[in-house]
Amino acid sequence: MTETLNFIDWSVIIIFILSMLGVGAFFTRKGSADIESYFISNRSLPWYIAGGSLIATSFAADTPLWITSLVRQYGVYYIWQFWAPLIGAALCVVLFARLWRRLGVMTDIEFLEVRYSGKAAKVLRFYSGTMLAAFFCPLIIGWVTKAMETISREAMGIPEEYRMYSTAGVVATALILCTLSGLYGVVYSDFLQFVIATIGTLILAILAVRHVGGLEAMTEKLSQMSDWNGRNLNIAPSIGSGPTQMSLWNAVGYFGVLWLVVAVSGGYQAQRLLACKDWRHSTLAMYMHTICYYGLVCWPWIIVALCSVIIFPSLGEGVSDDNAYPRMITLLLPAGLRGMVIAAMLAAFVSTISTMFNWGSSYLVNDVYKRFLVKNASKNHYVWIARGGTLLMAAAGGLISFLARDIQQLLSISFVIGASFAVIAMLRWFWWRLNAIGDLAATAVSWTVTPLILFTDVLDTPARMLLRFNEAADFGSDPNLLGARMSFAIIVVSATAVIVSLLTKPTDMELLKSFLLKARPFGILWKPVIRELDEEYHSDEPVIRTLISWTIATLCVGSLIFGIGKLLLGSPKLGLFLLAVFAVTFIITYIRIDQDYKNARENKDM
Repeated sequence: MTETLNFIDWSVIIIFILSMLGVGAFFTRKGSADIESYFISNRSLPWYIAGGSLIATSFAADTPLWITSLVRQYGVYYIWQFWAPLIGAALCVVLFARLWRRLGVMTDIEFLEVRYSGKAAKVLRFYSGTMLAAFFCPLIIGWVTKAMETISREAMGIPEEYRMYSTAGVVATALILCTLSGLYGVVYSDFLQFVIATIGTLILAILAVRHVGGLEAMTEKLSQMSDWNGRNLNIAPSIGSGPTQMSLWNAVGYFGVLWLVVAVSGGYQAQRLLACKDWRHSTLAMYMHTICYYGLVCWPWIIVALCSVIIFPSLGEGVSDDNAYPRMITLLLPAGLRGMVIAAMLAAFVSTISTMFNWGSSYLVNDVYKRFLVKNASKNHYVWIARGGTLLMAAAGGLISFLARDIQQLLSISFVIGASFAVIAMLRWFWWRLNAIGDLAATAVSWTVTPLILFTDVLDTPARMLLRFNEAADFGSDPNLLGARMSFAIIVVSATAVIVSLLTKPTDMELLKSFLLKARPFGILWKPVIRELDEEYHSDEPVIRTLISWTIATLCVGSLIFGIGKLLLGSPKLGLFLLAVFAVTFIITYIRIDQDYKNARENKDM
């Protein structure tokens, strides 16, 4: 049936698929009681299950392929496109994971009617829920499906005429898992998939290093490759206009914009945080995710990518660098192990795509259908509508995958769309004067401006006037101007939100007071509302303490990244020192989380 897999490999893959279906069947009754169990697991998840699910979902089948492509084209330093969001993830650990869980909504779109009042709030919720479910969730489904096509071709050896059927079969597994058991089945299978995927990628990295003669031989061979941009093996980003440097605009985009999106952690991350037992569990879940995803699981992918540069200096004319990772699987792994690692890639795919199905369906059901179309149906009715919504997510994602050129194209689109909402997402929590009309206007502008930036040259002239970049560069597609596209989108959309909000009536004061007392964000930009309260207000996370905790948590993950990198790439003493820094800051962060939770409980009991 294939050129690369034998009976043992296929047996391992089939066992994996059946185990996923078994998890779905096991949780069918528990996950189908009502939409709260279907979408947020009755708010019962312990931190380690939610954290493992966050890691597994973030680690999609496309991620090793994407990382490999970046390393092969630019070098290790370019992985900051992946690493930069850790700054925001650390802020989510010490702040936003708690805010979401205290608010207690079912989706981050439901949050809009808790925060805003009037007809505009209803329109905003309907519009946002529809656009995210109809386009953004399928966009993510599309790019991970694109990666699955590459895996089926390069690692599984499936002929072109059968590739669509193999991808459809794995998608069907995710669909069955998700439709049977909702978020319960998704998160518990995620935990299993996280373990399988981590073991599989680690085995591949070890064998890749052995194949090139060990770590010392690997670094020596790479340093001698004069035609490869990453031969100096720098981990820290080098910013400039040279072939081995990150462009200034991309540095602005990654370090100035991208992390803001991750900090607020809406979407599927908010869904996991909202499903936790309490905000201590949501905080620890995000802490587990931030350390493992950014600091640990990425290094096996990077090592395989570096070895692939030695083994496959060129993949052939017209062949994308995305193909290198699955080619390493077929080259290095014996029967059985090959099947296990491919099963790990399938695990990553199923984990991410089942989350997208459930998450997108939650918008369709909770924020569109149940809220505006059919308000008083039975619990069972909404569960069946949720299952139907899941099928719609799959169909839309398949269409986008079919139309897309490659993974990087879809990632760039998602970066620009996500960046455009970054400041608004912050202001919703921290500035009382932002209202539904301003938010709605900005949302409409975002969904208009982003396609114009990416697919036309209509906004090229105003973008050049505002940002002052090279007139010869192609604003819509130049990879060195991705940060410029993100910056332009965030400036235009944020300015729209602020200006329109100031020109229109503020949100109803009673609703603002209710939101403030429930979420308890920083009070700095809520003074007019605080003055209207009948009680003394205090935030559960003081500003100065939060900033200190954020700094320590960021240092924790950063020292882990550089510590492992230095150990692997030739500076063991510095690596050990940085790992010692990681250990100390890890303990301090954990202690501070426990202290924050204890203080919040004491304040609540007073």
